[in-house]
Amino acid sequence: MPLQHLRRMVGLVAAASVLLTILTPTATAPAYAQNANTVTVDGSAIVSPILRTASTNYKTVDPNTAVEVNVSGTAGGFEKLCNGTIDISMAANPITDSDLAACQQKGVNFVELLLGYDALVVVVNTASSVACVSIDQVNKLAGPNAQGVANWNQTDPSQADLPISAVYITTAADDAQSQIRTLADSVLAGDGLRPDLTVATDATDLVGKVTVQPNAVGLMTLKEFNSASKTGIKGLQLRSGTSCIDPTVPNLDEGRYAAGEALYLYANAASLDRAPVSAFLNYLLGTEGRKIVGSSGFVAASDTIYDRGINYVASKQAGRTFSRISSVNIPVETTGTVTIDGSPSLYSPIKAVTTAFTPRYGKITVNTAMFGDEAGFRKLCANTVDVVGATRPMTDAEAQACQTASVQTLRLQVAAKAAVVVVNSANSFAQCLKGDQIAKIFASDATATKWNQVSDSFPDQDLLILTPSLGAEETDLLLKKSITGQVAPARRLDGVTENSDGLYRAAAVKNVAGGITYLSWEDYQKALKQNIELKTVQIDTGAGCVDPTEDNVKAGKYPIAETLYAYMNVNSFTRAEVRAFVWFLLSDDSLAALGKESLIGLNTPDFVSARDIVLERFTAATGGTGVSATAVPGATSEATSEATAAATSEATSEVTPAATAEATTEPTAEPTTEATVEPTVAPTIAPTVAPTTAPTEAPTTAPTAEVTAAPTSEATP
Repeated sequence: MPLQHLRRMVGLVAAASVLLTILTPTATAPAYAQNANTVTVDGSAIVSPILRTASTNYKTVDPNTAVEVNVSGTAGGFEKLCNGTIDISMAANPITDSDLAACQQKGVNFVELLLGYDALVVVVNTASSVACVSIDQVNKLAGPNAQGVANWNQTDPSQADLPISAVYITTAADDAQSQIRTLADSVLAGDGLRPDLTVATDATDLVGKVTVQPNAVGLMTLKEFNSASKTGIKGLQLRSGTSCIDPTVPNLDEGRYAAGEALYLYANAASLDRAPVSAFLNYLLGTEGRKIVGSSGFVAASDTIYDRGINYVASKQAGRTFSRISSVNIPVETTGTVTIDGSPSLYSPIKAVTTAFTPRYGKITVNTAMFGDEAGFRKLCANTVDVVGATRPMTDAEAQACQTASVQTLRLQVAAKAAVVVVNSANSFAQCLKGDQIAKIFASDATATKWNQVSDSFPDQDLLILTPSLGAEETDLLLKKSITGQVAPARRLDGVTENSDGLYRAAAVKNVAGGITYLSWEDYQKALKQNIELKTVQIDTGAGCVDPTEDNVKAGKYPIAETLYAYMNVNSFTRAEVRAFVWFLLSDDSLAALGKESLIGLNTPDFVSARDIVLERFTAATGGTGVSATAVPGATSEATSEATAAATSEATSEVTPAATAEATTEPTAEPTTEATVEPTVAPTIAPTVAPTTAPTEAPTTAPTAEVTAAPTSEATP
């Protein structure tokens, strides 16, 4: 086997044999002199077509940045990366232990990124009874020692007596460096391929021959297969254990398809401090970069993988992230139902997670019905739900109910939400508003059309009230935090201008002296970035006026905000489908999905810490059978096997002050739209009603991750 292919195989084996290594984000800057606007790239010839095309196309995006792409092979790229002489290394296999050690020794940290895949697909006529084969059978069919194999039972005695009339490939033997031959030679054992392969002129010709020859076989790349007509051919599944795996991107993301290779980039973490490097990587991970992967003959990774990469670049998360070992390996064929309840405030974040989860576990149904904090906790303690999304911690009484029922829980403090009230920049009077004043403007019974109807001290100036469309989450948050005595306060319908575009509303307020609106945290940040001149309104808590800053939200000082929690039913961890969902909830892919939501304080290290405790609980629930080590290209960040001391802490009666502010009686009103999330159909209408729980006071704890051990302990990782 050629040396470059041997290197790739050795790299894959080495990556699967090591424990998790996490590098600190502090990195040594490249030790070379170069133009500040030059991005240097070196490494794999296989990955280089993507980078060369991107380099050319990027000139139209940023003419001032030069991207220099050279090829020294995967090993050569790693050597230069670890020597600090390039910004980005291209690789056709994960970084090896020896290269990792070299980088560590020289103080060079890297951010690992995954662009896409090259994968071998074995195709047969649709009439063939062959459907699933092992990689060993493919090797006996097309490997260097397969000359003369003319029956499927020669690849495996258990196979039926089915003749093979020809094995087609699209390039001749003297073109050993072609993509299909390089790929097949890399994923199959031995040096080269069987010498009696029959050459088709191109993929279309190959498909045509297999279509008209019932006993013919073809070798294609996944890109060719995805682009081909499937009328007369089918791709064979590859056996993984007892499962048969289709050649699809989700299966490649999970490392389940055996005849695939991942295409990596490794960026010097210190280089990300330079805007040209980070901007070019974000271009590669954006829509245009994904198109380039496809036009280069490969298949792009899933959107979830790309979103995760964008997060890694932004946070400079160093070390093995995509190629590390996965501690939890739950079969993709797992079936079952995961039931989620709780506050409607968590509907959108939970939907984001389940939407990303579904392509991976298509046979697991996730039922989500958000009936409020109190209803969710009651069902949790009755052991009838698996996960509860909440806007407050359990009360003492709720925790006692779970303890009495022997239901153990884990609590993760996820993040926070906030709504921001803004007025025209020239407004000098509405600098701080009380809850009742907000109600006079936005509540369902509000009639104010002038500012002096909100407060006698305000001028006789016309109000321009702009609101999101009905059902907006920021409306629910604003009203339930401003209006007391109502279970589900509604917004006024008359005298307002509706528009779901937050930037439109912000621009309107900027242009009208009497304008006022409220924005989600995400839209507020967008308005700031676009330099829309606005004045943020402080909120009077009764103890002073508080600015809507991130620090104040995290500290629980800003009143139009709430902290979001996820409570996991540990009793449900005996079920594989629940373990699959919970582990995904804590994964980097989940963080990437949640990162698109309008959340504050979402923190990767908190989720990583939570994995330690969950992994220990999985082991306890399954007797060790629920966890295993499997190296996969798209593996999520691994929780180490060492459990934290917090996981063993006993139940305590301590509950945060926010818990006492929750209504203790069950609300009688229930949402008129039950939000359900099925594997293949995402809800098209978000809940249009406010949460059914009674209004709560402002959160009093910062939204950092906190995991609670059974049943009410405050175990903090």
